Amino acid sequence: MVPFSRFTHINQLFLLARIIASHNIPVHLLCLPEFNKDLKPRLKDEYFEVAKNIHFKDILLSQDEYCRTTEDVDDELVLSIMELLEKQSEAIQRTCLELSTNTKKLVIIYDSIMKDYLGDVHSYPNIETCIFHSGSAISKYSLLRQSVDDLEVVDGGGDGDDNDHEKLIKQMHEEFPAMDSCFPPGMDIFEKDLYEWDLNSGEFMISSREIEGKYLDLLAKAKNKKPLWAFGPLHMLLSSSSSSSRNKDPRHECLEFLDNQDLNSVIYVSFGTGTALSKEQVNELAFGLEKSNQRFIWVIGKGDHSNTNDNNNTIELPQGFEERVKGRGMAVRNWVPQLEILGHPSTGGFLSHCGWNSCMESISLGVPIIAWPNEWDQPYNAVLVTKVLKIGISLSNCTRNNELITSKSIEKSVKILLDTAEGEEMRKRAVELSNKIKSSVSPGGVTAKEVESFISYITK
Repeated sequence: MVPFSRFTHINQLFLLARIIASHNIPVHLLCLPEFNKDLKPRLKDEYFEVAKNIHFKDILLSQDEYCRTTEDVDDELVLSIMELLEKQSEAIQRTCLELSTNTKKLVIIYDSIMKDYLGDVHSYPNIETCIFHSGSAISKYSLLRQSVDDLEVVDGGGDGDDNDHEKLIKQMHEEFPAMDSCFPPGMDIFEKDLYEWDLNSGEFMISSREIEGKYLDLLAKAKNKKPLWAFGPLHMLLSSSSSSSRNKDPRHECLEFLDNQDLNSVIYVSFGTGTALSKEQVNELAFGLEKSNQRFIWVIGKGDHSNTNDNNNTIELPQGFEERVKGRGMAVRNWVPQLEILGHPSTGGFLSHCGWNSCMESISLGVPIIAWPNEWDQPYNAVLVTKVLKIGISLSNCTRNNELITSKSIEKSVKILLDTAEGEEMRKRAVELSNKIKSSVSPGGVTAKEVESFISYITK
């Protein structure tokens, strides 16, 4: 497995590695040493049969290059990251070729961003390659439509999936996300190149046909050549292969807080590791949560450097905020067990940046979403949640992602989700969808069969 050197991408392939390893297939994860160091301890609760099949291969760089690669990625660093990937390329190719000499068949699953850094390994006789897409099917299909002029996916008219997508675009008009407002320049070239790339045996998405069936079908029709596997949600697929010895550590303070709240009464607020809020926006969010008079858990990330105290790198909240909301809400500045929070019966909603991992976890656990997207595939994921699945509220206009979201808008959205019939209807739809997803990963379910199909493919 060849991931892109960013935690969210690596984590997805690491989870996938554990699923494949549970079928007694050796998996080699090619990462920078720092990422491998963080991943290794996470195998301590796995069954021995799974852990013994996962091998960590360090991709070594010079100390200067290594430090730069593990920094957070923002728009200014994209170019330098690509330059550093060039430096990793030779080590990745060498490792792949070494592995191929010791096995009858080597299957390389690589992040789509890494395609050009594999060199000519695609052409080796005992090597097969599969592309891994880290985002959603709706974002992938939307980008293809904006990048490939002659994209054809339907035979004639009718009420097919593509027609549904056309209606959605017309319905949203200018509010439907445009590629150039979400991604850096050149994304259309990247997508078209991937579309035309033919030296792979199949493609992967971390998704579920219960969530994105129509868009997965559209992508398969657009490609019309190779298998497209959808494995997700990974945390549910892993539940059958992970040891029951997990969670022996003391319960997190967030879970203790949730234990004392009413059913579906708490809004969970988190924007992942990459979203930075200005000081003004942090204040608006704080006041919105406070004025909503609803219960909340707010996980405060790194945020914008201009909104930190230089001495302790802590986000500055409005003066007296934490004292005023004490007992009703909590602001957390460290790691939290997101899956356990979303799975807790007291959690009634998720105010999210709509990163795909967060969306998949929330949807699969039946928690409706207040969508606050920013960049990359997030606006498309927000469209899926609010317009297609109808299990969420849109808090921001995806086409104006730099606009200040007011405390009044935040207050209103939280109240709708937690304290109105409209919010309850969204929650019911989310729970119904969650139940379908749980069935899909159970033995005989559509996702379980998809895993079996892939395992059969690579072991034949």
